[in-house]
Amino acid sequence: MTEYTCGIDFGTSNSAIAVAGPEAEPFLIKLENGSCTQPSTVFYEEGSALPLFGEKAVAAYIDGREGRFMRSLKRVLGTEIMAAGTQINGKTRKFENILAQYINHLKKQAEEQIGKPLRRVVMGRPVHFRDNDPQGDIQAENELKKIAGSIGFSDVLFQFEPIAAAFAHEAVLEREALACVVDVGGGTSDFTIVRVGPRLAGKTDRKDDILASAGVRVGGNDFDKSLSLRCFMPEFGYKTTYGSQNLFVPSSQYFELSEWSKVNAVYNHKNLKTVSEVLAGAHRPELYARLKDILLRESGHRILNDVERTKIALTGCPQTETVLDYIADAPKIRASRQEFEESIAADAEKIASSLAQCLTEACVEKEEIGLVILTGGSTEIPLIFQTVRNFFPQAAFSSGNKFSSVGLGLAYDSRRRFADRG
Repeated sequence: MTEYTCGIDFGTSNSAIAVAGPEAEPFLIKLENGSCTQPSTVFYEEGSALPLFGEKAVAAYIDGREGRFMRSLKRVLGTEIMAAGTQINGKTRKFENILAQYINHLKKQAEEQIGKPLRRVVMGRPVHFRDNDPQGDIQAENELKKIAGSIGFSDVLFQFEPIAAAFAHEAVLEREALACVVDVGGGTSDFTIVRVGPRLAGKTDRKDDILASAGVRVGGNDFDKSLSLRCFMPEFGYKTTYGSQNLFVPSSQYFELSEWSKVNAVYNHKNLKTVSEVLAGAHRPELYARLKDILLRESGHRILNDVERTKIALTGCPQTETVLDYIADAPKIRASRQEFEESIAADAEKIASSLAQCLTEACVEKEEIGLVILTGGSTEIPLIFQTVRNFFPQAAFSSGNKFSSVGLGLAYDSRRRFADRG
């Protein structure tokens, strides 16, 4: 290899980029505040020509600056939304351009640090962008490849994210093992059974070492949604009633407020009109009035940010209390780990089912797995970790850096796959 290559882990919640040079081992690029990962967020401030990215985007939104905040952009790949575009500060903008700006931001930071241009990249991708949608899966990869080409990459290859995580861990293994990679990210949960070891690391073609891959479109954002609907939305009138017939208040606004990729859609005149009409006959107006306040102040992203913080806090403590001081009467939201685990129990079962499917497709018994590689922050959730641990009670567990191992593994893969191209 005579030039730098790179690997980009464009994640639903966080992203990373790592490079491989002619003489150095692959390494992660420092992005923000010395961190090797950066939130996959964009903020288009009103009146500004250039968007903000990562933590700066989050801070601008939390500070209440006028503009459009966007997150979970990866989830639009392969969907009808991708082609439809979206309104940003009164103008229609294509999603491919929005994603290109964010990924190009990662690329430029890497190029500035190494002082060299990057033309060759291995992009990470989930096992399935879309569940039970092969055509959508192909479309999503093609869209991502087109975006990579539009920002100056002349050679674009792809690697499954869980396999890239295995490559990162493989670099420090002393002996060969049969590993199961468990990658629970923001948008998907992916599983791969793969042979890893120092003798295998130099192989250009690793297809024979990959025994099976499976995945399900369940991840950290889905856990946020479940926690939001269980513990937050009832404080805004969710599942309360209105009118003489005791009908449940409309639920669509609550579901949109509970999902990162849809929260922007809740702020429209139709929803505000509906909420105002229902409020007149609401049986719990003190709760339902908060929903109107949220729509008027466009507070959805702030709520989801607090939902995510609550989810993370419940990893280490049995209960939390959060004061939403940006809503009119500053409601207190109490949440317990038990409530959270009950809310995501169905998602945990989907993860267990997909993991079992992966083992079956690999024709491997649980006891044959010597190493379990965990990647993705959601593997730290006690219920998710225990779900995986129950499958492999005798295996060694390796977590390393759960947030950046995919990016580093992609750089190792780029060095190997581009080595014969000069």
